[in-house]
Amino acid sequence: MAFGTFYATEFLRLPSRWWFADDPFLFAYVSTIHNPIRIFIDPGILRHFTGGAALVPMQALTYWVDVRLAGFSPGFAYGHQICSFLLTLLVFYLLLARYLRDRAAALVGTLVWALLPATAVVLQFLATRHYMEGLLFGVLSLYLADRLFNRDGPLRWWKYVAVLAPAAVGMLYKEIYAPVVPVLLLAHSWKRRDRRLIALTAATALGYTLYRSWVLAFDLRYDQVPLLTPWDYVRFLSKLPYTFLSNYGSYLIFGLCMALYIYVLLRRKDAAGMCACFLGLIIVSLLTIFPVSYPLYGLIRRPDSWYRIVFLLNSIIVGFTTCIAVRYAGRRVQGVLAVVTLAVLLPGIVKTRALWTEMTDSAELEGKFYLSNPDKLLLSEQEAWWFMPGVNQMYDVRPPHYVLLKDLATTRIKPGTALWRLKAGTFLPDYDSLTSHK
Repeated sequence: MAFGTFYATEFLRLPSRWWFADDPFLFAYVSTIHNPIRIFIDPGILRHFTGGAALVPMQALTYWVDVRLAGFSPGFAYGHQICSFLLTLLVFYLLLARYLRDRAAALVGTLVWALLPATAVVLQFLATRHYMEGLLFGVLSLYLADRLFNRDGPLRWWKYVAVLAPAAVGMLYKEIYAPVVPVLLLAHSWKRRDRRLIALTAATALGYTLYRSWVLAFDLRYDQVPLLTPWDYVRFLSKLPYTFLSNYGSYLIFGLCMALYIYVLLRRKDAAGMCACFLGLIIVSLLTIFPVSYPLYGLIRRPDSWYRIVFLLNSIIVGFTTCIAVRYAGRRVQGVLAVVTLAVLLPGIVKTRALWTEMTDSAELEGKFYLSNPDKLLLSEQEAWWFMPGVNQMYDVRPPHYVLLKDLATTRIKPGTALWRLKAGTFLPDYDSLTSHK
């Protein structure tokens, strides 16, 4: 926990961050919702809240709680973010320690997970908090399923509730957890020969399916994201290992892990079940991110916000590989794999932090300049062009006094009007931008 606190507060400096990208729009929208129950039953809210047709009511609820408790406070929102990360870190460690019976190995596996670029991206982006908290509840469910298991008989009814309630909550955070969490619970209950947990897990998955069909039907479209062609998807899969550590050393780590899995499969027949479960989860995870793979395909080397889509995938890889290495490999192999992974990982996390520092600083400078200078026309150059409209909506600025870079050529501006833009950390008036875009 001490490491996690230092990492989030001192290395990433989250407490000093401001809004970024999707944050203003999402927080501003939930502030208009007076009854939180509507978040779960009103299709209009659920469809308006996300760009696609995703079922993420818990995401909206978590922002609603922030706004109700502290208003539009980035400090409070990031404090919430840090707490979610620390709790996930703790539960992830407890789950590994329980499965492995090896606290040192569980600690190393947890540290690797915490330092992954995808984890850092989800931690730094308020708009992806639901990825983190979805994992928190999913892992908590698995931990309780093992912790509360009674070897002398089936679980009592309240223990089933304790296991399945966090599973259901995790599924409502993000749809990638809807298939993954039940699969893991089914695998666990099958191993324990707990028929009641198998039936109740299946009933939970069915209940989720019925609930989704009621509020959103089965629409999974992402209108603003094109799909990859079959050949491009094959190329995407060949590039995907890069995202693990955000450098080419990822291929070395993947090669070592593949060698370990092949070795274990050839030498240890009792590992077949775990390896099959791992492969099944990888396939399920790849299927769930397929609709949004296109943006990451073109930016595979840039650990920006799209790295969020490999968060669960890479978390699964870390968890299962740690278990395989500890259960079926010697200490020397474990040590080599841990040392090499950490050595290759460090440049990736430094690269990720540098990129996010640059992006969030730029957004903060633009946003605060806009709010402090109502008499100046701002030229917003944020890649996430919806950031400034979100800031305008959040703080109810009237009249709006910004121009988006993408709209500059078609915007009618009075001759002689200065466009204020950010250059080398300073806002300067620019009278030539409009002319150069004509």
